Order: sequence, then structure tokens, then C-alpha cells
Amino acid sequence: MGHAARAGGNGTMPRIATRRNAMSLSARFFRWHRWVGYLIAVQVLAWVLGGLLFAWLPFQPWVKGADVLSKPQQALPADWPRALSTLAPGRGPLLSVQSVATASGPALKLLDVQGEQWLSATGGELPWPDAGAVERYARTLYRGDAALQSVQHLQQVPRRMGIVRELGERNGVWLARFDDPLQTRLYFDARSGELLALRNDAWVVYDFFWRLHVMDYEGGEDFNNALLRGAAIAALGLVLTGLTLMGLALRRSWRRRS
Repeated sequence: MGHAARAGGNGTMPRIATRRNAMSLSARFFRWHRWVGYLIAVQVLAWVLGGLLFAWLPFQPWVKGADVLSKPQQALPADWPRALSTLAPGRGPLLSVQSVATASGPALKLLDVQGEQWLSATGGELPWPDAGAVERYARTLYRGDAALQSVQHLQQVPRRMGIVRELGERNGVWLARFDDPLQTRLYFDARSGELLALRNDAWVVYDFFWRLHVMDYEGGEDFNNALLRGAAIAALGLVLTGLTLMGLALRRSWRRRS
């Protein structure tokens, strides 16, 4: 009897020690999982919400405003070399010639070694647009049903939602606002009256979550930055510790059943 009891006791102790070691390992991984979760939870939420938004928000009709914008197209006039005869000498060779529709009418956008230059399609310097010219041009581009709310010249384009820059670093533009549900905004170059961009509230929300998604809160274009790399490593740690906890739980369940 004594020998049998001692044999049973010797078999029980290793099982208890193994169970304690497994519980200690689970507790350790649970702590790691919890603290990594605290560290990365907000960013993971931003990734998930951003992914849902990108998947469900109509991109072309809403974000890009394709339903309300008639994109300007301007063919290069056949006699465009004649218009270049009015250019002042000494600027150097031309690098490119582009035909552009503007608030001041058809124009030639020239690029040379000294920079950008504008000519009217018939020759001569392109006049600077005023509010009336921008208003008339904006009405021809907008094909929605809303009224034109205002036209104003902006020295600086304000940020929206704290981090969204509708035109990046560009400033000194004309802005035409339309009173539609998405608050469509058309931006025009102050020098030429060329359409620069269409922006609206859907675009702002999309860009806001895109910046959160790539963790680039200034330019919104650098998706190889250190913050994103660190967050990705932390998210990987969260997944790995979670998988480890799941594996330990399955092992405990299997041992109880067997």
C-alpha cells in the first residue's frame, strides 16, 4: 500500500508542475498581449475604420466629384507656333508646350529653363483672372444642381479636420464654393485661372483617414515612415501573442479531455 501511494504521488507531482508552468507561460503571454494591445489599440481601430471607409465610400462619384465636374479639355491650336512668336527673347529653349483651358480663356502653358510662362492661345501674355472670370468659368465646369455660394481669393488654404491639406503646400488660389450636400469646392490657379482640384467634404474625410492609415500626418504620402513601421511591428506582436495564447488554451483543453 505504501509503495502504491508513493508511486501515485510521484506521477502527480510532474503533472502539477507542468500545469503550473503552462499557467505561468499563459500569464506571461497574456501580460505581453495586454500591454501591446494598450499600445496599438487606437491605431488598429484607425486602420479598421479607414479600411471600412475606403471600401464603402463611393470613390469616383463622391470623393473625386465625378458626378458634378465636367473636366476641362483644350486641344492644342493648329497655329500655336505663331503664338510663340510673341515670346520675349533670351529665356532659353522650351521644354514643353501644353494647351490649357483657363478662366481667362484658352491658353498655352510653357515650361522652359527659367520656369513657367503663360500665353493666350492667340499670342500675348495671358491676363490674370478676376473674381468674375473665375465665377463664369466655375459655372461651366460644375454640372450639379446646387447654386454657386461664393468666389474668393485665398492667400492661404486652411486645414480641415486638423491635419487635412486640400492642396498640399500650394497657396494663393481662387476658390469657388457650391452649396450641394458634399459642399463642392473648386480651386483655381491665381495666375492663370487653371482648375487645380475639386475638393469636398467626402474627400476631406477620406484624406483624414488615409493620413491616419499611413500615419503620415503632414504630407499623407509617406507610407514607409518610422511610425508606421513601428506600429506594424507592434501589431504583429499583438497577433503573435494572441495566437500563442490561443495555442496554450487549446492545449489545456485537450489535456483536460484526455
